[in-house]
Amino acid sequence: MREQNDEKLELAIWRYGIISPLLHREANSLPSGELLDQASWQRYVHPNGSHMRLSAETLRKWLYRYLQSGLPGLMGKVRSDKGNHQIPDKITSAMVALREEHPRWTLARMIKELIKTNRWNGRKPSRSAIYRFAKAHNLQRDPHIDPNGNVRPFAFDHFGQLWIADFLHGPKLFKDNKKHKTYLHVILDDSSRFIVHGGFYLTESVEPLLYDLMGAVRRFGIPQRFYVDNGSAYISRHLKILCARNGIDLVHTPPFVPQGRGKLERLFRTVRDQFLCDKFKTIKQINDAFKSWVAGYHETLHSSLECSPLQKRLQSKNVCRALSPSIDIEALFRMERRCRVYNDCTIHFKKIRYEVPGCLPGSRVTIYYMPWDKTCIYYGNEMKKARIVDLGANARRFEHPNQ
Repeated sequence: MREQNDEKLELAIWRYGIISPLLHREANSLPSGELLDQASWQRYVHPNGSHMRLSAETLRKWLYRYLQSGLPGLMGKVRSDKGNHQIPDKITSAMVALREEHPRWTLARMIKELIKTNRWNGRKPSRSAIYRFAKAHNLQRDPHIDPNGNVRPFAFDHFGQLWIADFLHGPKLFKDNKKHKTYLHVILDDSSRFIVHGGFYLTESVEPLLYDLMGAVRRFGIPQRFYVDNGSAYISRHLKILCARNGIDLVHTPPFVPQGRGKLERLFRTVRDQFLCDKFKTIKQINDAFKSWVAGYHETLHSSLECSPLQKRLQSKNVCRALSPSIDIEALFRMERRCRVYNDCTIHFKKIRYEVPGCLPGSRVTIYYMPWDKTCIYYGNEMKKARIVDLGANARRFEHPNQ
């Protein structure tokens, strides 16, 4: 109990330090309303280490409470009715029935249905009371996710023991004078919260995953584990083969249990609040800005680590398996596909024709490629390089038949 009171006191002192300039302003200074607005533009460091902005209305309430009750007025209070939701039985029973029938409905959708069926008048009980009741009784979306289930926090000790990856939906941006939907893909180290690779892409497929993972491996080595969700890119056959070849333990989040990727979700929340609040026009512009933002993030104090992600990475042992300097890293990450060989000994791949000499027409051949390089396509067990069909060059060979 004493520790709780000490925390409240520290919080009250921190709040007082923010509003104290407003208490002792001079007669010729700016009006209090303008001072509140100026104070709301600043960033503050909470006693728990997090960075935040405070609205002018919040600062006004703190000022009023201090003038009324002194320092105790700035201590957090617990609601007297906390845990007691005065919700009529007809609303509670209707909410339970709706949730069983529509597990994917949002609470807002359920409340609209309550109004439509005249079970709630839109005034009493308050909307916030209905939300609190839903949260307390596990009536939020996907109620099969039990908040009291056996979910334990975890953290690895060394850099490279576990990398976590996921996609975040980004804004629509211009490329080639046309707007496209973007997706942010990030790979995060669990122990240090260090972003090992990431960027904005035009697709949520396996290609961005492949590009980021290869960039991270080239820089740091091969991790021990790769923790992902059950999205199409992460359950792809290619990723399973890639991890098996390189000795990476591919771990998928159990269905309906997203808590295991909470660290990456928290990072995405920071990206939304601190980075995506700015406006961008092109893919190149947002990726250049994201690189600068990541550099600043790595040097910023992390409340959970009590140091910056960069400091934590440098302090931790890197258990990633180092690559030999002579190894061809692209050979470890090339994608595979089976293609039909046509009668002229060519294959069609991504709307391009390639010559594959030595292959039997009508058969199928395995090709190996990197998604972003259409010039280097290899085929067969001997990894021969396929050539893009050049009709002009093929025609000129008749000019010198003996060559």
